[in-house]
Amino acid sequence: MNHITAGVLAGRYVPGQRLIEADLTQALKVSRGPVREAFRRLDALGVLSRTMHRGACVRTLSRAEAIDLMVAAEGIDSLTARLAATAVRARRGARHELAKLEKALRPYRDREYNLSGMPVLRQRFYAILIALTANSQLPSLFPTMRIHLLRLQTQSFRDSHAGRSDIDDFAAVARAVLRGDASAAERASSVHHRRVQRALLEMPNEAFPSGNGEPQAELRARRPQRRTGSRPSLTRA
Repeated sequence: MNHITAGVLAGRYVPGQRLIEADLTQALKVSRGPVREAFRRLDALGVLSRTMHRGACVRTLSRAEAIDLMVAAEGIDSLTARLAATAVRARRGARHELAKLEKALRPYRDREYNLSGMPVLRQRFYAILIALTANSQLPSLFPTMRIHLLRLQTQSFRDSHAGRSDIDDFAAVARAVLRGDASAAERASSVHHRRVQRALLEMPNEAFPSGNGEPQAELRARRPQRRTGSRPSLTRA
C-alpha cells in the first residue's frame, strides 16, 4: 500500500493508469496476498478502482465527483483552519511545540514556497494546521490522496494563474492562523475552496473522462449556499 501511495504522490502512477497485480508482485518481491489487500484498502479509500479479473486502476473522477470532493474538503479544511487559529490565540499546547509549528507555517504566510507540482509542500501545510489543532480525529478525515489525484487529473487544464492564486490563498490562511484570528482563517480557507470549485466547473469535459456530460446548472446546485457570516456545514447542502 505504501509503495502505491508513494508512487501516486511522486507522479509514477497517474489517474487512469492500470496497475497489474503480477507486475507489482514481481517488482516488490511479495506474494499476491499483500498486493490484493493493498488494492482492496486503496479502493475503499477512493484512490483505486478495482475491476473483476483486471486488477485495479488509479481512480479518475467525474466532474460531479470532483465537485462533491471539494465541497466536503471545504468543510474539513475550514474547520481545521479555525481550530488551528483558536489554538494559537489561546497558546494551547507545549510552548516549544507551538513555536516550532508557527515557525514552520511562516514561509507559507510569506509566499516563500512554489506550490506548483510540489504535493509534499501542500501536505506539509495541512499537517502543520492539523498539528496545531491537536485534534486526534482530523488526520483520518482529510482526503489528502483523493485531492492530490484530482490535481494530477486536472493539472493540464488549470488556468495559468492558478499556481499564484494557490500561493496567495495559502498565505491568507497562514496569516490568519498566525494572528490567532479564527474567523478570518476559516473564511480564507473557504475562499480558496470556492475558487477551486469554480475552476472545476469551468474546465472542459476532457478533464473528466467519466461522467463528463453533467449539466452545469445541476453541478452548481451541488455547491453549498450559506448566509454571509455563517460557518460552513460539514454536510452537503
